[in-house]
Amino acid sequence: MIISGCSGDQEKREYTVPDSACGTSINAKALSPFLPSGEKLTSKATSNPQGVAKCSISVDGKLIVQTSQEWWNDMSILQFARGMTLDDPNHQTDDGKYAFSGYQAFGKAANCQNSKYKEQVLFTAVQAPGSKHRDAAAMKQLIAGFTKAAESSTQCN
Repeated sequence: MIISGCSGDQEKREYTVPDSACGTSINAKALSPFLPSGEKLTSKATSNPQGVAKCSISVDGKLIVQTSQEWWNDMSILQFARGMTLDDPNHQTDDGKYAFSGYQAFGKAANCQNSKYKEQVLFTAVQAPGSKHRDAAAMKQLIAGFTKAAESSTQCN
């Protein structure tokens, strides 16, 4: 069965679209179209000692969106993106801070230091591999807001 239009998914969504990804603010309005209809949304945070913090957002047990905050040696945003995906993002901001496509986006934090990760840079990612929705403008909005939230979080001290 094929449902056309935006309202079809909205009517079958029995969960609330989150405004944070495991504690880091995310734009719920921009995230919403990437989330399918379903009964239950769950978020699961994972982190490791190398400075990687991920958040998996699943609907009815299926991974839909994953966010990531990772400390790496300084590199371009495209170099970071290529380390995170096999698909090259086909859009990049003029300042080189963000790279994005219809279903994933990558950011480079500014003015962010952490004594635990000296000489490293905080990179961010929002990827929606489990979503059928594609919207580069929404992905740009998501990564910009998510990166700003990371910059003002305890990640940056």
